[in-house]
Amino acid sequence: MKFKATSFLLGICLASLAVAASPAYALSQPAFGAFHVQSATVLTEDQYLCLTEDNGAVVNNCAGPVNLFFDLPIQTSGEKTITVQDYWNGPPNFVSFGCISYAYSGTNSNGLIGTTATFTGTTQTESTGVGVPAGDTVTVICWQVPPGEGVASVKWNY
Repeated sequence: MKFKATSFLLGICLASLAVAASPAYALSQPAFGAFHVQSATVLTEDQYLCLTEDNGAVVNNCAGPVNLFFDLPIQTSGEKTITVQDYWNGPPNFVSFGCISYAYSGTNSNGLIGTTATFTGTTQTESTGVGVPAGDTVTVICWQVPPGEGVASVKWNY
């Protein structure tokens, strides 16, 4: 009987360690499968036709910069950290761009604006964060992603 109780206790301890060692980000997705075009300007071309995929990354092959919008499913309110990795094969003359997180309530308000993740070179991983009230949704918009550059992946805590 003592052996069973010790084994049971050891099993509980190992399960607790496994939970504690879990990664901070529970959800992730390749950028190409998750983006929408967001643009506040008049379009001169169909940007969906010039945004291409490279190993899961969404790459801007358009004539000008594009705004990429990512919906992030969440399950709880509270502080959300979103990690964005930019495209690893951008042009040698890298042009900086940024991604900002937003929390929206679904009403006609502007929502809460999070921090900015700024990319200054290829193969960077940067984070943005936003506090999310109960019932809100989260998005990340990467503003003015230049031609030849893109977003590889998005990871977040739900």
